[in-house]
Amino acid sequence: MKKTISGVLLTLTAAFALFACGKKERKRNGKPNQINFYCWNDEFKTRLNKFYGIKSENGSTTTLNNGIIIQWTMATNEGSVYQDTLDIALDNNMVDMYCFEADYATKYVKSEFALDMATIGVDQSKQYKYTKDIVTNADGKVVGSSWQATPGVILYNYNVAKAVFGADVTEETMEDKLSSWDKFQATAKAVKDANKDKFTLIGYACWYRTYGNNLSAQMYDAKKKTITVDKALFDYAKDTKAFADAGYIEGTDDDYGLWQSKWNAAMGEDNCLCIFSCPWYTDFCLTGNRKPVYSGTEEEKKEKEKAGYSKADDSGLRMAAGYKTWFWGGTWLTATPVSQQEETIKGEVANIIKKMTTDKETLLNIAKTYSDFTNDKGAMTDLAADATAKNGYFGGQNCFAYYAAAVEKCDLSKASDYDQQITEGFQAAFVNYIRGEKDAKACWDEFKAELTKKTSISKINFADNDIVK
Repeated sequence: MKKTISGVLLTLTAAFALFACGKKERKRNGKPNQINFYCWNDEFKTRLNKFYGIKSENGSTTTLNNGIIIQWTMATNEGSVYQDTLDIALDNNMVDMYCFEADYATKYVKSEFALDMATIGVDQSKQYKYTKDIVTNADGKVVGSSWQATPGVILYNYNVAKAVFGADVTEETMEDKLSSWDKFQATAKAVKDANKDKFTLIGYACWYRTYGNNLSAQMYDAKKKTITVDKALFDYAKDTKAFADAGYIEGTDDDYGLWQSKWNAAMGEDNCLCIFSCPWYTDFCLTGNRKPVYSGTEEEKKEKEKAGYSKADDSGLRMAAGYKTWFWGGTWLTATPVSQQEETIKGEVANIIKKMTTDKETLLNIAKTYSDFTNDKGAMTDLAADATAKNGYFGGQNCFAYYAAAVEKCDLSKASDYDQQITEGFQAAFVNYIRGEKDAKACWDEFKAELTKKTSISKINFADNDIVK
């Protein structure tokens, strides 16, 4: 999912060389049938190559059936490198299409570099409301479209649950034990009391989004050029430290951070009860780290086979709604005004967005292939109610039913321009508080200094909280 920094530096060096001559008309590099597409990983490219209908692909390019070529440019999403790379290219008319995430969506929604989807014939009437709200500009124009919605759920480890609560523990029992904050805390204590070698969370960042997606207000005020860090983030630091101090988290060192070695390895083990997950998490994180480990009886396995899913697929993980509504990420697709300058490609740009984000058959195929929760309310309602839509990886649960129950509560109204920088910087600084290595005030000062460097905003305040005063 990531690209090396050296690769990014090469990309940026080449970009600056190209842009040294100044801003001109749309640049094709002598290829009028080429669509320049910018993104940070191959998620969208993989889905387009599989479902759009292509002639060939060789990694950096995809050739469509009509001969139009998509040139893919990728840069890591860490530390705002992708945004920096994209911004240079946008300013120099090098981009026809690009992807962006929720953490910095508002920045591009307010810019001149995102097309009104209605003007190119994209019908978004069947998409989930929150996925449109975040890409609606001040004029009420929807300037992006997503093929996915990303509601959050809690996954619990069935083998850990049995070890702690008894072999007869049911899904209904575990759903209840995770259904409120008080019950979740009690469950975490029960896990530790039952077995000192078992934990509730893998690492310190595992549940960050349950806090970061439940802000009380936008953190960046564009008029005042001020950032005010929300109380929810300080609650995250306080609660995570409390869980770490109580022994409910397996590890807080750097290797237990998201995407890191021990964090990845722990998903494949039976040490932790809970994983905070979302639709894309299954494809990108779970299946590569956790193989089928189900340890039920042969009789139970035979019954599951009769029910219509393979015992070999069972990972030992089960879904529960959880105690809080949240979502994790999501990718939006848009096009730039320069993509409309040439007749040879502008129609194809519109067709790609339509087929990949609004075509029901395509979205159903993506959902069934990748266990992704796609952005068509009718399609997902159908799958949620489909008795045959059982996911063997989750023991035959219908994951679409869990996602469908959560998605309507997702709210992106509090998103603002610098959420990615705040999110990454806050976690990086306050992990030292969580570990007990620094007090919260020292972590705040470190965070504020780094954020000022990254954003050039010096007016950084904190909302009312009980760890930094």
